[in-house]
Amino acid sequence: MFSRRSAMLAALAGLAAVRPVLAQPSAPAEPPERAISMEEARRIATENGVARIETIAREGGQWKVEGRDSLGSGIEIELRASDGTVMKLERERPASARAGN
Repeated sequence: MFSRRSAMLAALAGLAAVRPVLAQPSAPAEPPERAISMEEARRIATENGVARIETIAREGGQWKVEGRDSLGSGIEIELRASDGTVMKLERERPASARAGN
């Protein structure tokens, strides 16, 4: 016949046999996304035809650059901020081309 005390001892013995579960370390935090600097964005824009930068701004994961090429036509470039890849490049038609239409 089991007494209360025997039941408690049996329960404690069962718990002692179970291996304690240790808290698992959390996954390492993602390293912060590397982003190119404004100077790097300026250099890439210049290499892609921007002679005069009018505006440059980082919006989310992109650098947006607006300016003029060597002929004075508008040019817009969007760069991936993490590595400087040109995502979009738009040029205005030069004034000489518009005059013919």
